[in-house]
Amino acid sequence: MSMQMSRNSEKGTTITELMVSVAIAALLVVLMGSGLQAMVDRVNLEAATSELVGDLRYARTLAIWERQPIQVALDTGQLNVTLFRRGDPMQPVQAARSLTRRGIRSIHSSAGTFLSFSPRGTSATPTTVTLEGRNGDRRVVMVSLTGVVRAR
Repeated sequence: MSMQMSRNSEKGTTITELMVSVAIAALLVVLMGSGLQAMVDRVNLEAATSELVGDLRYARTLAIWERQPIQVALDTGQLNVTLFRRGDPMQPVQAARSLTRRGIRSIHSSAGTFLSFSPRGTSATPTTVTLEGRNGDRRVVMVSLTGVVRAR
């Protein structure tokens, strides 16, 4: 009798309950997937913008600190940003930063592919740099003649 009672008191999930749970979870993933991907694309674009602003501000600060021109090369083909001392490609300040891992589709600069900061911190090439993300969203980074770098 104790054996029969223990069988009746055991509870568990049936295969039908398990399949319904899996189906609901799959439906939620499908419905939320596109929203999550859009959010990831926006976050990556913001991160790429922050990295570019940081590199440009660092180039300006370095030019002042070292009392020599620092040039920033924007490689629109490979989507890289590289800082050089005295405009010499043989003297990179740091390794090229690739923005492709951030989902950037294109970089466009209104003043060409080279920006330059003088030892006074001013920019010889005031420009507007536009980053375009995978989903078509854009962020703009402005470099003024006084060397101030802003993102919007």
